[in-house]
Amino acid sequence: MTKSALPKPIIIDLPYQSIDDKAEIEKAFVEQLGYETLSAVERETLHYIFDYPTVYVVHSKKRNQHTLRPEYTVYVGETNNIRSRTMQHLREDPKTRVDWKEFQENLQSDARSVWQYVIGNPHFNKSLTLDVENRLMHYLLGSDAVKNLNNRRTNAQGDYYTQDEFNQIFSDIWLELNRQDSELFPAEEIIRDSALFKASPFHQLSDDQIAAEESIMDALSEALAGSGDSADSGLSRLIFVQGVAGTGKTVLLSHLFYRIATEMDINDEDDEDILETDSSLKISKEDRRKAYILVNHNQQMHVYNQIASKLGLQKHFGEVALKPSQFINRFSEKTTSNRAIADKPRGKADVVLVDEAHLLLTQGDQGYSGKNMLHDLLRRAKVVIAVFDPNQILQTSQRWSEEDQDMLFPQQTEGDVQKTAAGYSGQLERFVPLNMWGDHYLLSRICLHRQFRIAAGDATIRWIDDFADGKRIGRIPQDIGEKDRETGEYVREPFEIRVFDSPVELFKAIKEKAYLKASGVDGCGLSRVVATYDWEYKGGKINDSSPDGLWNVEMHRDAQGVWRMGAAQGMPRGYDAFNPDGRADYFCHPWNYEIKVGDKGLSLDAVWAESPHTLNEVGSTFSIQGFDLNYVGVIIGPSVTYREGKIVFNEKASCNKRAVSKRNGSISYAQSNLRNELNVLLKRGVHGLYLFAVDPELQAALKEAASK
Repeated sequence: MTKSALPKPIIIDLPYQSIDDKAEIEKAFVEQLGYETLSAVERETLHYIFDYPTVYVVHSKKRNQHTLRPEYTVYVGETNNIRSRTMQHLREDPKTRVDWKEFQENLQSDARSVWQYVIGNPHFNKSLTLDVENRLMHYLLGSDAVKNLNNRRTNAQGDYYTQDEFNQIFSDIWLELNRQDSELFPAEEIIRDSALFKASPFHQLSDDQIAAEESIMDALSEALAGSGDSADSGLSRLIFVQGVAGTGKTVLLSHLFYRIATEMDINDEDDEDILETDSSLKISKEDRRKAYILVNHNQQMHVYNQIASKLGLQKHFGEVALKPSQFINRFSEKTTSNRAIADKPRGKADVVLVDEAHLLLTQGDQGYSGKNMLHDLLRRAKVVIAVFDPNQILQTSQRWSEEDQDMLFPQQTEGDVQKTAAGYSGQLERFVPLNMWGDHYLLSRICLHRQFRIAAGDATIRWIDDFADGKRIGRIPQDIGEKDRETGEYVREPFEIRVFDSPVELFKAIKEKAYLKASGVDGCGLSRVVATYDWEYKGGKINDSSPDGLWNVEMHRDAQGVWRMGAAQGMPRGYDAFNPDGRADYFCHPWNYEIKVGDKGLSLDAVWAESPHTLNEVGSTFSIQGFDLNYVGVIIGPSVTYREGKIVFNEKASCNKRAVSKRNGSISYAQSNLRNELNVLLKRGVHGLYLFAVDPELQAALKEAASK
C-alpha cells in the first residue's frame, strides 16, 4: 500500500466520563466533522475506536494566573479496550497515583474539565499503538503549553509488520490533532526544533544505544546491589560514555535517566541503607534523591529541569537537575555560616549522570572551592555515568594533566581501535581499578560511533571532521542526499556546504533559511550564525567603545576587497546606528545575549537559538555547545589561519581568555582549546554548514575547496 493510500486517523475528543454515552460520542464526532448527523459509513468508523487498539490523550487545561497562557496536564496511553481502560483510570488509579487523583478531583468539581482524545486507525496493532504512544510523549514534551506530562514508560518498538507505515500514520495523527487544538499540539516543525524534543528521553534508540543502555543498566544493578568481588563492592564506579559530537550521547543519557528515575523510583527516600550510618553525615530526605542529572552549562541545565519537571521527576527546579557545583555543595558538610566544604563529603547519591562532562572543572573557581569536580562527584555517588568528549574541552580550567588523561583514557593500539570500530561499540568495557587523587574507584567506558546530528554522507562528515580537527582542507564533496527507491522522494536532503565571500551575504543566507523553514518560535527557524571568540565580549557590561553600547562582531571590507576586523576610520558604527545588512562593506551584529527585548535581555538559562530575536545576533560556543541547528553559519575569526597548506591557530588573535590563559601560569593549552572551539562550531548544523573566514589565506583555501 502506498503512503497516500494509508487510511486517515479517527480522532474524537470527548468529556472524560462520556466513554459509555453513545449519544455524547456521536455528538462529538458530528461537531468535529461539521455535519448535522452521521451516515451509516461514518458510524461504522466508530468500530475502530471501540473494537480496535487505540491511543488516548487525557488532558485538562487551566490558565496561568500571571501570563494567562494555557497550561495542560496530559496523560498519554494505549489500550486494546478504551472503555475498560477509561473505567480503570476513573475508579482504581486515583487510589494509588497522584496524577490520576488530580484528574479525579478536577472531574468532581467540573465534569467537563477533563477531556480525552481517542485515536483509532484500521491499521493499528499493538506495536504500532505503542510507537504512536511513545512519539506522542516525545512531541508533547516539546509543547510549551504542556506543564505536566504523565506516563511511566518509554515504548519505542523495534521492527514489526507495519513499521514502514508508522511515520506517515503518526504525521496524519499529529496534523489532525494540530487542527483541533494548535495550543496543545503545535505544528510538527515547531516541536522538532525545540531543545526539549532534541534532549527527550522518548527518542527511538539505535541498536548501539540500546546495547549501551542495557549494559549500563546491568552494571548499575550489580553496583547498587553490592554484588561482585567483595574487595570492590564498596567502591564508587565511573562509567564514561564516549563519542564525537552528534553521536547521540545526550539522547542516551536522557533515556537512561528516565529509566533509572521510573524503574528505581527516584523519589523513594525511605530506604535508610542509602544514607550514611554516621548520623552526623546524613543528608536530609528533602535534599536527597536516588539519581541526579548534572551539566555544567546554564542552558542545558534549564532544559533538563524542564524535562524533569514536566515528567513529574521533581516538584521544583533544582531538585534532581543541577549544576555540578550545586550538587557538590548539597552533599558537603557545612561551616557554621552554612558554607559548603568541598573536601568534606556528606552522604551519597546512588547514581549521578553528567552530561557534557568535559565541561567539569579540574581546578577551583569563584563558584567552586574544590580541586576537581569529577573527583568530588565520585566521593558523593555510588555510580557516576559521565558523557565525555575530550575534543569539546574549551577552557584551561577544564584541562586534565597528561598523566591523569592517560589513566582515564589509556591510549589504544591500532588493533584495539579496529576492534572497537568493528563491533565493540555499544558494549561496556570490563571495570578496572582506577587509583587517582589518593582514592580507589572502578572505571569502565562505552563508545558510540554512529553520527546522528549531521544528516550527511560519510564523505561529507569526513571532510568536516578533518577540517574541525585542524588536519587539512580537502575538496568539499558534493552530497547528493538519499532517495526512496520506490517514490523517488528524498528521505535525506543533500547536506549543503557553502563558502561565502562576505559575512554579510552569509548572514543573509542564514536568515533566509530560518524564515524558509517556517519553524521554531514565532516563525523563526532554528538556523543561526556563530563565530569563533575573536571579538571582545563582556556579558552584562556596557561597551563604552561602541556607539550602541553593545559588544559586537564587527568587520569592514577595505578598498582592496579584504575583510578587516572592526570598522573603517570615519565609518558610522554600531548595530543600532543603521541597518548593517543594507551595506555590503560593513558587518556588525551583537554577540549572544546582547539584544534587549523590552527592558531585559535573554536569560542566560534560556535556549539562545530558540528565541526569535537572536536571529540578529552571533552565537558563540557558550550559547550553542550541546545544541543542534538546522543550518549553521560559522564566521571563522583570525584565531584560525592557513599557512603553507596547514591550519594554524593564532592564540594572540583570540579574545577567549578562558581558552588561552595558562595553567598555573606556565602550561598552555591554547592550541588544543582553539582547535576544539572550531570543532564545536562546525558540528552544530544538521542540514547545512555555511562558512566565511577572516584570514585571507584560509578563506582562499576554503573557496578553492568549494570550487573543485
